[in-house]
Amino acid sequence: MYGEALYKPEMKEGNPIRLYSSDEITEIFGKLGLRIYNSFADFNGKPSSDNDIQLMVYSIRE
Repeated sequence: MYGEALYKPEMKEGNPIRLYSSDEITEIFGKLGLRIYNSFADFNGKPSSDNDIQLMVYSIRE
């Protein structure tokens, strides 16, 4: 859960990377006083989608 202390997971197999959905990112940024104005899937400005693993976010502090 966002805002709580994290501890290194004890994993013997698998990948411990946490992926966030765009809704989760929007919520996290909102709690920090940021509004997301746009998001991209790459540095060429490709619009982001749920099928892309990379998410670049353009946000402004409110």
